[in-house]
Amino acid sequence: MGTGLLIIYFGMDVLMIKIVILACFVLWMFIRQLTKSKPNSIWRIKLKRLSRYALIGAIVWLITIAFGSVKYQIYTDKVFTYKGNIQTIFAWQENRLLPIESLATPVLLSLDYETTYPLTEKSAQSLTQSYPYEPYYLGVSQFLGTVLTFFFLLSYLSRHISTDRRWQEALVADSKVGYRDFINWANSKKLRRLHCLSMEKKVEIAIQSIDQRARLKLEMYRQGYNAQGLNSAFLDMLNEVVKSGYNSITVKAAHHDNFKPLAEVSDITVAALNFGAREPKLFMEKYYQHYLSNALNKETPVKFDTMVINAPEHLRFSYPEPSTANNLLEKQLASVLNQGKKRFTGDDLVEFTPSSSSIFNQPNVCLEVSYLCQLGTKKGSRQTSLWAGETQNKLITMGGTEYPGGNMLWLVFGMVFNWRLLINGKEISTGHCSTLPDSEICNLSRPSKQDMPAKSEVEKQIFEVVALSNVSVFFAQLMGVEADSINQHTINLRDKKTAEKVKTQNQASNELTEKLEDALRGEALEELMKSSGIELYQQNKAAVDTIIRDYIKNNGDTDTVLMIIDLLGDSAPELIGWLTSLIGDSSEE
Repeated sequence: MGTGLLIIYFGMDVLMIKIVILACFVLWMFIRQLTKSKPNSIWRIKLKRLSRYALIGAIVWLITIAFGSVKYQIYTDKVFTYKGNIQTIFAWQENRLLPIESLATPVLLSLDYETTYPLTEKSAQSLTQSYPYEPYYLGVSQFLGTVLTFFFLLSYLSRHISTDRRWQEALVADSKVGYRDFINWANSKKLRRLHCLSMEKKVEIAIQSIDQRARLKLEMYRQGYNAQGLNSAFLDMLNEVVKSGYNSITVKAAHHDNFKPLAEVSDITVAALNFGAREPKLFMEKYYQHYLSNALNKETPVKFDTMVINAPEHLRFSYPEPSTANNLLEKQLASVLNQGKKRFTGDDLVEFTPSSSSIFNQPNVCLEVSYLCQLGTKKGSRQTSLWAGETQNKLITMGGTEYPGGNMLWLVFGMVFNWRLLINGKEISTGHCSTLPDSEICNLSRPSKQDMPAKSEVEKQIFEVVALSNVSVFFAQLMGVEADSINQHTINLRDKKTAEKVKTQNQASNELTEKLEDALRGEALEELMKSSGIELYQQNKAAVDTIIRDYIKNNGDTDTVLMIIDLLGDSAPELIGWLTSLIGDSSEE
């Protein structure tokens, strides 16, 4: 190292350091308080992160100054006069982030090491030859500023805008599914995972909060039912599952088989009450022959008899095969039950899953449903029977094959449900319900298009619609609605008053749900854990009681209409469009 060379570290004024630290701390506290008022605001999230990065940058700067490279390499063996009266010495001014010769600047430095003066090109060339740049290495500390700045920039720049967008979407949805989708997405890349570490902790707390809020709402509605002297087997069912620590219920449906084969039964009317979908083809053949015989024996056949006589085989629609009917009914049950629990607990507490799509051979929690499809019954304004109608076209296609149009027959059935809830193989609760379908809903099952799918597919579609009406009645009974009340009631889907009534009830329920969610979401998890459904009910007693009374009075019409919209969106677009425009899209609840 040349004679007279000094390595000078930059000594920062202590007061300035205190000011910088204090300013960063005040900024951080201000932004922290600002983000607390609206924690889900994406712009406040960005602002908070920017303040965090700014604080890190300030710390990097202070560390670089304190422990990083030198500021000057100074040659003290000769004094130079600048502009005739200022005494200076020669120095190399380092680039402190990257201290290398190509970035160092030759300057004249005042004797107090405070002021630098530029050199002319000629003077610089001469002095740099006399006083060459001397590399000065202190290990990692020499390049500390470079290393820290590199990681700082990499961290900031590698955080893609999609991270903020996905996190915002998860916050807005505020659901277990949304949060888990975000975590799966965040963990798909290592660098992205680093950015989302703090969010993963927030997700764990958010999921616990969602579960607790749902438990409180469930207990609140149970308290509301008890206060009005009503019973809800469905809410009790959910409560038992939640207490057991599970969040998934497998729905298993099977046709009741405690009867003789159809071939051994001589009275088809008895078979219609007890057999239903067990042997669909044979049943339809015998049932049709029964009606055909009655029609032919009448001296003066009525219009229905004429239609029976003239109904060709390809337009006589029966049930799907038993295995298919079981799967369809399981899906209907799961859909209706999920729609119901959404109203009273939200989407996340428990989930009903058809056994046909379940990954568990022996689920921990199972709702077993044994059912019958019944014909020839009537109560109140509802009945089950063989329905007849006429195709609108002289020629139709079914499964790509052309057939003549004409009179058609299909089955509108009621159902008997025997159900039991099993948790770890132990029977927890049981029940029995008899249901009759709503003719207004069943009208939607009528095949009306010229171009139809194959006959088996048409039978599936009919079964789905009629089963939906029965399953909706089944759920209404589970929620405490009396069967006699339901049997005196039908839904006129094309009546504006019906849609408006449904909309009013739906809005009231949604408003209460939103109110509760906002109140509960504002509570910390530890406070939620201390809360009780009884307290929540007392705080919202009037609203909860009104919603329960309206639900009972209206026979659960709201959920039924929402299910119709979900099921028949493609097959009845005009009706569904009209209903949706009046009551709103169920997906937006």
